[in-house]
Amino acid sequence: MYNELDELLLEETTVDSWYDDGFSIAQDILNQFSNGDWQELSNEVLKKDLDWQKKLVYCLDNQVIEEELNIICKLILIDDEELFEMCIDALRAFDNELGHSFIKKNPQIIIEVEKKINTAGNATKRVLEDFLRKFSIE
Repeated sequence: MYNELDELLLEETTVDSWYDDGFSIAQDILNQFSNGDWQELSNEVLKKDLDWQKKLVYCLDNQVIEEELNIICKLILIDDEELFEMCIDALRAFDNELGHSFIKKNPQIIIEVEKKINTAGNATKRVLEDFLRKFSIE
């Protein structure tokens, strides 16, 4: 299944085509992943180009799959503002025990969000503020 996902994310598509159909196909593929597929994705994700990574993170919102959180955590470290925002946006969907536990184990994510919030544009700022409302460690 990993190879199928890789091929889909490598395809050149229009933005509309990706958001209309591509991402839901990718989500269906991710829902069929085996442990081996998740391991291969984890090993390969940082070797892929930014467009591939952005398409992937857009699809990660299962909310109950810890491997998705681990992938997001890898991608959040890449020095790209748009990818960072997309990762934070994806993490907001994990407003459950799994997500809160993950954020507690990775407090650097909160620190990075707090650093970026003052320089963010309005739309990004709302995403970051919502994330902090959900996940700030009291």
